[in-house]
Amino acid sequence: MLSDLEGKAQEVIEKLQADLATIRTGRATSDLVEDIKVEAYDSVSTLKELAAISIPEPRQILISPWDKSVVEDIERALRANDLNPAVDEDSIRVMLPALTGEVRDRLMKEVGERAEESKVALRMVRRSAVENIERAKESKQISKDDEFTKRKKIDELVEEFNKKIDQVSQDKKEQLEL
Repeated sequence: MLSDLEGKAQEVIEKLQADLATIRTGRATSDLVEDIKVEAYDSVSTLKELAAISIPEPRQILISPWDKSVVEDIERALRANDLNPAVDEDSIRVMLPALTGEVRDRLMKEVGERAEESKVALRMVRRSAVENIERAKESKQISKDDEFTKRKKIDELVEEFNKKIDQVSQDKKEQLEL
């Protein structure tokens, strides 16, 4: 039961980290664009499947498609995601403007909201684990003492993962302040 809880809680943390990686800070990262969906070759692919993505400067993303025939498709997808690409002959540059105070505040709020969503997901994982313990107790698989011990361990694990969520969101907020 506890290893299952720990695995699901770790998934919540990993999802939060992946979500926060898509929030732009003062520096460019490939995470901002690599999962953008691009319609090319009569199917939908992610940008990282169609091109090499590099960061030549702190606020610039360079996208080099492996097949030059998809440059227009990639440009269209970037524009659809509110990015302003500049197309060279066989590469695409995305310049990220400096964050204004208003944008930074909005992004900080978004980080907080995503952290809170993760805490809610963690509470749902906890609820499921507690229900499993209650079912085991009702069917006489565990004693009252075992129930108490397991609930205490669950609460300790949830507290530990809540601290991790707080740390991950705090780290992202610090990146936004730079």
